[in-house]
Amino acid sequence: MIKDILKIHDKYSVEIKQSYFSMFKKEKSNYRVLTYLFIPNALNINEQTYKKEQFYKDIRINVRYNTPEFTLDQLLVDKSSPLRRIEEILKKISKKPSKKTLSELETQNKIFATVFSSALRNNNRALRKIFKKTPDRELLQTHLNKITKLVSLFRGFQEQISKLNIKDSKSQYFSFADEFISNTIEHNTVVLYNYFEEKLKLDKDLLLILIKFIKNEQEYIQTEYYKGQTVDNLDQEYIIHKRSQLKKYIDSILFLQKETRKDGALFEQMMFSIAAGLAMVFSTGIAFFYQQKYGNFTSVFFVALVVSYMMKDRIKNIIGNLFISKAHSFYYDYKIRIFNSNKNRVGEIHENFTFVPYKKLGPKIKKIRLLGRTINVDDDLFGEQIIQYKKKITIYPKKLGSDRSTSRLNSIADITRINFSRFILNMDNSQKAYYYVKDNKIVKSKEDRVYHLNIIQKFYTEDGVDFKRYRVVINRNGIKRIEKVKVEFIS
Repeated sequence: MIKDILKIHDKYSVEIKQSYFSMFKKEKSNYRVLTYLFIPNALNINEQTYKKEQFYKDIRINVRYNTPEFTLDQLLVDKSSPLRRIEEILKKISKKPSKKTLSELETQNKIFATVFSSALRNNNRALRKIFKKTPDRELLQTHLNKITKLVSLFRGFQEQISKLNIKDSKSQYFSFADEFISNTIEHNTVVLYNYFEEKLKLDKDLLLILIKFIKNEQEYIQTEYYKGQTVDNLDQEYIIHKRSQLKKYIDSILFLQKETRKDGALFEQMMFSIAAGLAMVFSTGIAFFYQQKYGNFTSVFFVALVVSYMMKDRIKNIIGNLFISKAHSFYYDYKIRIFNSNKNRVGEIHENFTFVPYKKLGPKIKKIRLLGRTINVDDDLFGEQIIQYKKKITIYPKKLGSDRSTSRLNSIADITRINFSRFILNMDNSQKAYYYVKDNKIVKSKEDRVYHLNIIQKFYTEDGVDFKRYRVVINRNGIKRIEKVKVEFIS
């Protein structure tokens, strides 16, 4: 099964997150994803202006484990909770500290921090849905009490660590996780407060509960990590940068290592060698023929020898390129091998880029593309350039999580960012004049001039074939929004 999310990453980039949930009864699971990008001709993106090398510069892939799913309650009581694992590791360290146990402690600190962040975010979403129907003061207080209890348990480990007198540099990694958790609590509670205040217009008494909770967490951070500084003189730029670095440090526990290489490189060299051999056969044959007929030291033989060698290089290039072009149907552009921290290969991704003509698209892709057109006319009138980006994903399920001492790391996601900054070079100005009549006067206004980049995805999984479509609304200033187009009725 594939879970797919497409969202705006920044001003000019979209992020496609595809999560692959493995079938553990098999040694490996295979998936294929075809992504079609429909680009208006006005943007001047085509085979001549937008080469394969440019596309791969505009695309970036990260591969990571999906965050293990826990609720706040499960983090408190579940035997597989990272909190329980930290307790066990601290007991081992108290008896006999080692590099291995200290490394395990750092790992579990990171896992708890990232799992807590995900659980808190999910719990906040559930709260917003409940409060949209019926505000419940008691439920809100229960939610905040769970957070308090969890962080109290986690912060209680700091005292144990200080008593162990660990001189290894890893002893400070607990404080990194603690500060990240505090930042997470503050951010999520502020988001909850803004929703309650702006969307639901809740009573000030309920909002005051959240304000006090946020204030307590901010005071804790200031006391523990920004001693001697007041709210007024805190370096905000430094704080934002530090929070970004902490997030990267914590999230690094989930990211997998990649090794990218050209696919079919050995086969390509073999084809070039065969082409060179065939060209050599031709030139040598010509040389032998004219040598036997005219002798070694004649002007005719000399000219034939020179011409044969000139043709040899051309023949080598022509035959070599012909072989390679035919081989593209069997090989991808690149192969990305995925390894866990133990250097075990847990999967691989093959990727391929090409422009395809509209007539070569499958009938279902054509039907999906024609949905919701602004002007329903012959496609050739406006025309589009179509990029096909193909990925083949192989996962070895039994190796997932083997490096992190938890069975909850049982799926991976590849996060693909596509940057559209090259696409805006030929766009019109971001606003166009629009005239209309109001109170017997002509009124001029300026409206956004936008372009639509349509993205259609076709998923091949072990459960069958699925389709999704998105519309990226973009102008010269960047991406305005992403719209999801329903395709359920396509059969």
